[in-house]
Amino acid sequence: MTQQFTGVQILRLVAAMLVVVMHATQAVSIYVSGQGHGHYWVNGSAGVDIFFVISGFVMAMSTRNSFASSTARLQAAWMFMKRRILRIAPLYWFCTLLKVTLLLALPGLAVRSSLEPGHLAASLLFIPSLSPWGLIEPTLPVGWTLNFEMLFYAVFALAIAWGAPRIRFCLLVFLTIFIAGQAISTSAPLAFYAQPIVFEFLLGVCIAHALLHYRPIPPATGLLAISAGLVLMFGIAWDVSANRFFTWGIAAAFMVLGAVWLEPWIAHARIAAPLSFLGDASYSIYLSHTFVVPAVVLALRQLGLRDSMIIVPVVCLVVLIAGCVSYLWLERPMTSYLKRALFKPLALSAQPLGK
Repeated sequence: MTQQFTGVQILRLVAAMLVVVMHATQAVSIYVSGQGHGHYWVNGSAGVDIFFVISGFVMAMSTRNSFASSTARLQAAWMFMKRRILRIAPLYWFCTLLKVTLLLALPGLAVRSSLEPGHLAASLLFIPSLSPWGLIEPTLPVGWTLNFEMLFYAVFALAIAWGAPRIRFCLLVFLTIFIAGQAISTSAPLAFYAQPIVFEFLLGVCIAHALLHYRPIPPATGLLAISAGLVLMFGIAWDVSANRFFTWGIAAAFMVLGAVWLEPWIAHARIAAPLSFLGDASYSIYLSHTFVVPAVVLALRQLGLRDSMIIVPVVCLVVLIAGCVSYLWLERPMTSYLKRALFKPLALSAQPLGK
């Protein structure tokens, strides 16, 4: 059974809400102040970096065993990919098709979205492609992060199937993609994937490797790690040209590392359980907020509210409620049904994971 890290689950919530706040400030800028798309709280985007580091950590921890035969490795890799697709795709497809329905029914609501069948198909298949509005992003724009997630899952599954060291294999593949992307500028998928942010998954894998192979660190050290992450993420005004991996990526790694080290303390805190539940709902929060944020901002504007210090907290509260509803009534039942329908137990001969 995979060890549960309450602190990491709570950090999922933090990451999701950082993105929500960023988009809430952008919605206020567009619909209330009239300043346009370019005025918003940029640092909220760092929530994505936290998500990517967490993803690398969780994938490495949940696949810590190696397998004796090539058949067992192939089965394990296929099982891994099925589980990841089941976790990511259904809710994303639902939200994407909901977006399509709204665009067809109420085209005036969208600020910068339009439909093109080829682009929609690529979006549903997690293939980066040039959108009708000129950016390499899917029909549901927040899904750009899921394209990176699917790339990581595919590469990680190949490492499992091959029985290769996870860190070295993923690093080699990502470096190859990165170099190819610099050389072949005409390929939209390569241009998309050849970004430093893709290496942030490996930071999470490295944290898992350290946890599995080295002696535990005193929990109090986690406070220092999280403090360093907060300073790097929010205390320094990085230049726009700064490499994201070395700024928010490293900051996110410090925060995940701190959450892992603090686990003995966090797990026993009274507030840990409700916050962990919200962490479970973070994927629903992340996907549903793209509909909730503009709707709530527009509604509050109609009510005469124009103070962002009031609008943004109200938006966040409604997003949390909507995300929990989506998680309880849509994501969890849908995932449970598909898991029962698609999965059967496999008997695999596992051996301890080597270095």
